[in-house]
Amino acid sequence: MAQSGPREDRPQRSVALVRVLLLILAVFGAVLPAAAAQAAPPVTAQAQWSGWGEVPAGGATTGAPTAATYRDFEYLFVRGTDNRIYVNLHNGVAWTGWREVPGGGATLSGPSATVFGGSLYLFVQGTDNRIYVNRLTGTAWSGWGEVPSGGATLDSPGATVYRGSLYLFVRGTDSRIYVNRLGANNAWTGWGEVPGGGATLSGPTATVLSGNLYLSVRGTDNRIYVNRLNQAAWSGWSEVPSGGATLDSPGATTYRGSVYLFVRGTDNRIYVNQFSGSAWTGWGEVPAGGATLSGPGANVYQGVLHLFVRGTDNRIYLNRVGPDFPG
Repeated sequence: MAQSGPREDRPQRSVALVRVLLLILAVFGAVLPAAAAQAAPPVTAQAQWSGWGEVPAGGATTGAPTAATYRDFEYLFVRGTDNRIYVNLHNGVAWTGWREVPGGGATLSGPSATVFGGSLYLFVQGTDNRIYVNRLTGTAWSGWGEVPSGGATLDSPGATVYRGSLYLFVRGTDSRIYVNRLGANNAWTGWGEVPGGGATLSGPTATVLSGNLYLSVRGTDNRIYVNRLNQAAWSGWSEVPSGGATLDSPGATTYRGSVYLFVRGTDNRIYVNQFSGSAWTGWGEVPAGGATLSGPGANVYQGVLHLFVRGTDNRIYLNRVGPDFPG
């Protein structure tokens, strides 16, 4: 396409829509989970976060953003309002601006990205609900191809690297959670259900801490659940402590020795729960306010945690926490 980034169908909201959104927030604020109303943990102190700012170069999205660090660049991916897949690169100083990911393709959900074996892997739900991958090695994209072994999904995939393999998780068409693993031999194991049963209404997310893989999902009751893989053994599903609920996929990353789990609350505010490896801090709202219509996406870049969300105006926003923002 000739455009430089995702096109926005409605660049401005009407006054009436603003009033409706304010009314919705006022009503649904009353059903905020009790745990989310607790004070934020010390690491989320106001002074440590940069505050929300729009990702430069414009663009709009209709789903959750995702980001990955590859060869000293941060790659931010979104589903555009035309269902095409777009990328914006950050070099630590400036953003390049939005452009379509080479190879064409379209998706019905947000993408997922991770780095494995010297390449950046980008996964999407295709318009036929099959799972597709596009691989960036250096500066060359492979083009879209279906992930081997078939399978289908109703939402965004989730991917991470654990013990020398790439783990790809999806919500199946039966809402169960499935995994396909790519090994160092460049062969996929095929799809199998994640042990412990369970079901989800959104795409899964995964991250790794201290030799364990943590897989998080939105349950069918909108609560947030986690399943831990320690080498070859899964712990089974359990609710993330402190309650809380979400209407979308969680977002997770590992930063400074802790898992940071982010969700869109039932009031559309953004919440975080931090896991040290032994205990959770409890849910607290991410400082600086803000609201989102999709699940958050998190990434660590140059020693700073980057949290991306789709704003209520469908623009993409960034809030950062790290040594550049001391408390």
